[in-house]
Parts: sequence; structure tokens; C-alpha cells
Amino acid sequence: MASPRPVPLTGYRIRTAVPGDAELLYDLWQRARQHNARVDPRILLTPIGLDQFAADLRARLGRGTATALVAEVAGGLAGFITGAIESAGPDRLPERHATIGYLWVEPPFRRQGIARALVEGIAQWASAIDGISHFEMPVLSADETAARFWAALGFRPFITRLWAPLQPEPEQDP
Repeated sequence: MASPRPVPLTGYRIRTAVPGDAELLYDLWQRARQHNARVDPRILLTPIGLDQFAADLRARLGRGTATALVAEVAGGLAGFITGAIESAGPDRLPERHATIGYLWVEPPFRRQGIARALVEGIAQWASAIDGISHFEMPVLSADETAARFWAALGFRPFITRLWAPLQPEPEQDP
């Protein structure tokens, strides 16, 4: 018997992040980073403090080519997404595209449409920028749940990014 789906949450609001969100957003961002490091041990997290994060958030929000959206629930944050406009390689058109850096929804709020609403918010933001017609972004190969989510939204593999150490890893004795 399948477990029942959560009752859809109707009391959330998607809005652009503001510098005053930095402390709550920092905690969510740290959980997103920790999730990525658990999914793939090759991800080594650089220590970044709240002050540095808050300064980066202010700078991101001040540029016209980057943004962060939050899902607000009862005065708290249920999730967030970051987006930016990036240049394509010199041999590809169109010259620029939208990208998603981080997407995180807290576990109690998942499967209620928040992640989809955050992605739609970034799509609306990006579509208002002249010349932007598509997304390109990295997704961890080992994160099968994320891959299924993105596929459900219509994302398809485009360029596969490969990884290898410069030096062969030493063999382990049994």
C-alpha cells in the first residue's frame, strides 16, 4: 500500500529574497550543501560564514543577472532557489541562458508544489530578460531523486560533465 501524499500546502508565498532573509536562508543553503556532499563525497564544502554569505546575497540581489527566491511559510522559509544568467560557450547560440544554482525545500514541505513554484518563479524572472530562452544547469549524477524531479519538469540531458582525478587513486589492500 502506497503512503498517502501530504495534503497540499496552500499557505506559502514565493517572493524575491531580501538581505534580511540572510540568516534563515543561510541555514537552508547549508542544508542544501550538506545534502550534495552526502550524495557525492567528491564534493568538499568550503567553510563560508554567515557574514560572507550575507554579503554575497546582497551582491547577488544587486545585480540584474542573478536572483534568489524564497518560499515563505508562516513567517519562516520552507525553501529557496538561486538563479543567474550565464554566457554560453563562444561556439553556441543563443549567447546567454538561465541557470539554477541551488534549489532546496525543507523535508516537511516537499511534494507540495513548492519546488515547482520556485522553478516557475525563476523561469518568469529569466524570461523577462532579453534574449533568454532556455535553462542550462548542473545536476549531480548521483542524485537520482533530483534527476527525476528535473525530468518531470521537462529538463533533458544536454552536456555531460565528467570527473576524474589527475593521479590514479591508490589501490586498497583487501
